[in-house]
Amino acid sequence: MHAIEGYVYPNHEVFWGVLIVVYPYLVSIITGMVTIYAISEFWRKDLKDAEKLILVATLPFVLSALLPLLLDLGQPQRAFEIYVTPNFSSVMAVFGIVYLTELFTLLGEMWFSFRRDIVIYAKNEGNSIKRLVYRLLTLGVYDISEKSLKLDHRIIKVLTFIELIAAWCLSYVSFLFGVVKSNPWWNTTILPVSFVFGGLAAGSALVILVYIIACKIYRREAREKVVDTIAYYLFFFLLAAFGLEMINTILYAYKEDVAWAVIKITASELVIPQMIVVIGSMEALLFLRFGRNLRGTAKQAIYTIVAISVLIVVFAMRWNMVIGAQLVDYSLRGFIGYSPPLFGKEGLLAAIGVLLAPFAIMAIVAYFLPPFPERKMAPSVTQPEKHISVDLAERV
Repeated sequence: MHAIEGYVYPNHEVFWGVLIVVYPYLVSIITGMVTIYAISEFWRKDLKDAEKLILVATLPFVLSALLPLLLDLGQPQRAFEIYVTPNFSSVMAVFGIVYLTELFTLLGEMWFSFRRDIVIYAKNEGNSIKRLVYRLLTLGVYDISEKSLKLDHRIIKVLTFIELIAAWCLSYVSFLFGVVKSNPWWNTTILPVSFVFGGLAAGSALVILVYIIACKIYRREAREKVVDTIAYYLFFFLLAAFGLEMINTILYAYKEDVAWAVIKITASELVIPQMIVVIGSMEALLFLRFGRNLRGTAKQAIYTIVAISVLIVVFAMRWNMVIGAQLVDYSLRGFIGYSPPLFGKEGLLAAIGVLLAPFAIMAIVAYFLPPFPERKMAPSVTQPEKHISVDLAERV
């Protein structure tokens, strides 16, 4: 046999594909949306018009956050065990505890926020199936007096505080990446902070986008005060995320250590995602800066473009974080290319399906719990017979 001399590079492969990019992306959006809701609940009362919409939009993303992990697991049917067997020494088990805390507090917020509407729908809804659903959602509580509603609001504030902590704890994945010493791209203290601010920007952008679209669907005027306030926070969130990304890169270049060698090796492979981050961030910041001076449809169009741009930019950041660090050979002598397959559980179609799943669930949730209830809906409950007689009288 002929002797084989030397080595073949690279000596590894990309184990975490596009689905693992989608997972921290969804978690980022959840953190941002919950933070905007907390801001509206504790500080900015001018966001009250969008509070219920934020809850309706957040629940589908929380329900879909585990889909990338389930598709990536070899035995997804065993995933439920992390919820029923708590173990504080296991990172995944702790994630299960945090995730359930986030889910249950969000469900509690939604129930107390929509309780008045649910009770009225349970009495006045004409569709028998929907009326049955609303009666089940009341949980047998039909008291919607002023005293009861004030108690609901106090409970919502407590739940919001707990949910905010849980949502920020969901960003633990960035801290896990930041302590991986074997990979110089991940082993940085700036990564977790940049991850959080990127999530705040993505969640804020999605709230603006959903609010503008929902107002079009429900044929109501989008309040400029609402979009301007969210855009105000979005500007600083995006500025912080983009600034930290650039500072991290400049720091590597100044030190000229192993991490900078890694970045230079993969520069040609990740040039497109990096250009998306730079150009998209600059364009979004510029539009946010001067969009406040516009009015009406022009402002909504600018904010829609900004929201879509920010969502793409943050996804590119997650791509660089997950995929980029895996492209470098362990010996730092080369890199490998990565093109996600089209089909299969690790393919692009699966990733697109996971990204679209929250919007499909959102349509179902909004069907039963409209984020913008009718203004004519009175707090007192009337009998169906009276509604019928009034309708007949009006027709005559």
